[in-house]
Amino acid sequence: MPMKLIILALLALMIIAPLAAPQSYAQDKTHDFRNTRWGMSPAQVKLTENGTPVSETGLPPYDLAISYRGKYEGLDAEIGYLFTNDKLLLGGYAVTNKYEDPRQYVKDYEKIKGALSAKYGNPASDEKVWSAGEQEAAPDAYGKAVTEGRLIFQTAWHTPETEIFLTLEGGNVNTILSVLYYSVKFNPRVEERKLKQELEKF
Repeated sequence: MPMKLIILALLALMIIAPLAAPQSYAQDKTHDFRNTRWGMSPAQVKLTENGTPVSETGLPPYDLAISYRGKYEGLDAEIGYLFTNDKLLLGGYAVTNKYEDPRQYVKDYEKIKGALSAKYGNPASDEKVWSAGEQEAAPDAYGKAVTEGRLIFQTAWHTPETEIFLTLEGGNVNTILSVLYYSVKFNPRVEERKLKQELEKF
């Protein structure tokens, strides 16, 4: 199912996203995600892609999710756009490459992290989260720990318009490497987190 990995990536992000701390970097003044700007309509977004969508479906709490197949940093990927009230407020990539050697997933993660850091600067947060009761292993064992669901990687960047989350997590058969871009202005999850942060100050 074309949107499956994007959906799983969103679920993973809902668990991990609060780890990221706000920090601003220079933004791309032309585009927010790929060749789009936040708030564009589904019709406008489709004009920015050369191919035909492989899926268009509802994805609560969003009204519409449109996905394509393509490449990201040379890797096979699902490309997703999510809308509410006909406004684009989230975009993302879910890498679909599968490997026998679990260490390759970590190499792909580091490759993408390098590309995002080159574009957005040093990350606002860079976390390795071990499951409760797990002891940190040697770096050579990170890949196996990820695929077994014992370790999650996440790195985050922030611009005034966008929050970007790179996540690698596994378990339950799937190992998911994803990059999700959230509109600060339009995405209710971002606003909800900002409100929570404001309340925690009191």
